[in-house]
Amino acid sequence: MKEFRITAETAGQTSLKYITRLLPLAPLNLLHKSIRKKNITLNHKKCLGKEILNDNDTIQIWFSDETFSLFSKNIRKKRIPKQKKFDFANHIIYEDAHIMIVNKPAGILTQGDQSEEFTLNDALLNYCNTKESSTIKPSVCNRLDRNTSGLVLCGKTIRGLQTLNEIIKTRRLIKTYRCIVWGSTKKEETLNGFLLKDTTKNKVTIYDNEIKNSLPIKTKYKRISLIEKNGFPCSLLEVQLITGRAHQIRAHLSYIGHPLLGDKKYGTKESIALSNELKIKHQLLQAFSLTFPLLQGELSYLSKKTFILKNSIEDYI
Repeated sequence: MKEFRITAETAGQTSLKYITRLLPLAPLNLLHKSIRKKNITLNHKKCLGKEILNDNDTIQIWFSDETFSLFSKNIRKKRIPKQKKFDFANHIIYEDAHIMIVNKPAGILTQGDQSEEFTLNDALLNYCNTKESSTIKPSVCNRLDRNTSGLVLCGKTIRGLQTLNEIIKTRRLIKTYRCIVWGSTKKEETLNGFLLKDTTKNKVTIYDNEIKNSLPIKTKYKRISLIEKNGFPCSLLEVQLITGRAHQIRAHLSYIGHPLLGDKKYGTKESIALSNELKIKHQLLQAFSLTFPLLQGELSYLSKKTFILKNSIEDYI
């Protein structure tokens, strides 16, 4: 028999979910059968699989060592990222027992893709000393483009991950971005349109009217200040996404004639030329602030709190 004690990090998930993380290679029907026959118990009592685990609960698994080893071995190919020097600790904006907020620099992927590049998520796992055999792995919860900098939410515990993923999915987390664009914009504006993504080119196109496979988008901005660079007017904007689509801010602002400085994909001849003169290496877009909604339960201490970056996107030029 093997016994596993639930910690604050793993509490909050169902007993079946925890068991499947312990035994990732076990068929689900076998786990259900083992629970029914009391070969898997919770606190030495019958387990149903749907109980929400609490700190200090214990799971007992009455399998032979050979059977447990067979179902717990991770035979999936492990992604081994190329290491990159990145001082993760110095990019932490906020940390508590359940969550972390990190300032992602431009140039690093948030999460892994088909490449073996070192990502922000890899750096998070290294920082937390997460073992491959752990039943709970910290993870980033919102994604930024490689060349977009700013605030990224990370969950460290089950409750942290559940809460962050829920408020992001339901769009109750208020996120604002700052960017510097070509030209003098209106003081504020709400933009509506339709976005169509070309996955082969990883590029989107904006339309005024709905076309086949397009998605509705809505973008709000207000101008913080006007900036003159090399004799050309530029605008520092604060942007809020009402909808959250891929490349929405970059494409939508470019569509109205105000592409981001440093954006070669959606920029114009004039904006790209100015960006080159200023030696800007990436689009000047930053996830600037995060405001939590009213929360219940263990993370209620975060209710209505706002986190803002101290450094401005203006520092890049």
